[in-house]
Amino acid sequence: MPRRSRELKMIFEPKIEGEIDAKELFLGKGVVVEKGVLITGKIGAANKVVLGDFSFIGQQTRIMVPEFRLGDYSKVHCFSFLHGEKALQIGRNCWIGENTILDSMEGLDIDDNVGIGAHSQFWTHIQFGDILEGCRFFSRKYMYVGKDAWFVGHCIVSPIHVGERSMALAGSVVTRDMIPNHIYSGVPARDVTDKLGFQFKSPSVEQKASKLQEIIDAFVEKHPEHNGQLIVISSPNGRKEGVCWFDVSERTYNKTYSQAEVFFLKENIPLIKFVPFNEPPFVKRQQETTTSRKNLHGGIW
Repeated sequence: MPRRSRELKMIFEPKIEGEIDAKELFLGKGVVVEKGVLITGKIGAANKVVLGDFSFIGQQTRIMVPEFRLGDYSKVHCFSFLHGEKALQIGRNCWIGENTILDSMEGLDIDDNVGIGAHSQFWTHIQFGDILEGCRFFSRKYMYVGKDAWFVGHCIVSPIHVGERSMALAGSVVTRDMIPNHIYSGVPARDVTDKLGFQFKSPSVEQKASKLQEIIDAFVEKHPEHNGQLIVISSPNGRKEGVCWFDVSERTYNKTYSQAEVFFLKENIPLIKFVPFNEPPFVKRQQETTTSRKNLHGGIW
């Protein structure tokens, strides 16, 4: 087999070393599931598991939910624990650090481009005390994490609504909804945007195109065999056939599965994040079918 063909086969073939117990299983290209990983349901096999193109699950991670979805190029690093009685969805280009706990007892949706640093905990329920004896702390609530949110690490998060592009600094304990593009810090976390500014500024399309071209040029300098195979466009009018383009005006790219495209994205995500053009949203938000159970037992968060 020619060298190029061997390389492409290695890139695109899933590598499943762990155990997946699911009634329905969908594997994208280049999926990696390391040794010691277990993906199953809370009781018995999971109903459905979807692992997107070039997604990664690190060794000894345990995932125990009825439905699990992990988007293209997303990573769940080693020794993490994901569990619950409702579906758990993680979008495209996400980064989940090692030893993270994601609880989905009442449903957890993490949208595209989200970063969750190591040793963080996300909870959709609180329970332990004997409710017959009058314990007030028993409740469940669905959680949604908006696109491009970032939890730097060692964060503890209750079932809030996380606005797009919001950010929690290391060690934050977040108990209130996060406003889009605001920064939070502390125990309990408080809005410190007035002090630190926003997580994101607003570059022009031209500035985005120029920066991306610099990144592609640096990539091609290291990998000259991919010269001319990646282009930057600033509007849908610049789309071309037969080449991988990145449209900075819409933050999309055309998925060609070329070696240049895959190598470039694997090397540069998470510092740049694009989603495939003309594909539906990967995370379809779950409906909140059960309200917080504080109404049933008088519990509070």
